[in-house]
Amino acid sequence: MTEDEFVLLVRKHQDQVYWHAFYLLKNSEDAKDMTQETFIKAWQHRTKLRQKTVRAWLLKCVQNLCFNLLKRQKFQVEISDEDDETFEMLLHKNTHKSIPTPDEISIKKEIKQLVHRAIGELPPEMRSIVIMRELDEMSYKEIAKVTKQSVNTLKSTIFRARKKLREILNRLMEETDEPEI
Repeated sequence: MTEDEFVLLVRKHQDQVYWHAFYLLKNSEDAKDMTQETFIKAWQHRTKLRQKTVRAWLLKCVQNLCFNLLKRQKFQVEISDEDDETFEMLLHKNTHKSIPTPDEISIKKEIKQLVHRAIGELPPEMRSIVIMRELDEMSYKEIAKVTKQSVNTLKSTIFRARKKLREILNRLMEETDEPEI
């Protein structure tokens, strides 16, 4: 792979690699670092990369780097104000609807935070699969390549993850409905 081909590869996949890292780590600076590390590894392995599987390779690489970082941090991650702005941009990405009212923005922000917290409570492997399926909108076949699992195993994992997310969201919503003492 030439340097020009590699530059095209980075441009094509950097956003998806970044967002995958961001949803796993919940921190934009760490996600940027993991994205950069992923492409450094890709450069080091450029002679082995195949165009047909490069996307899966990049996502698996960033996933592994993120899991390693999470293990080092002992899964202690917080949502920052900067990340809230990033999520807000993502929520309105590619939508041509009217400008939302302040109430709608507030409700979306609360829902987003609850969903973000719920996803964050999933075990890392389950979280990664949910992110790939629901947020990256990858097919089961694509996820199977990344995770090296069968499609049926993935479907089962996603079913269990969605069930767990519902339970977590119900609990979180009950907690927010309770009056503070």
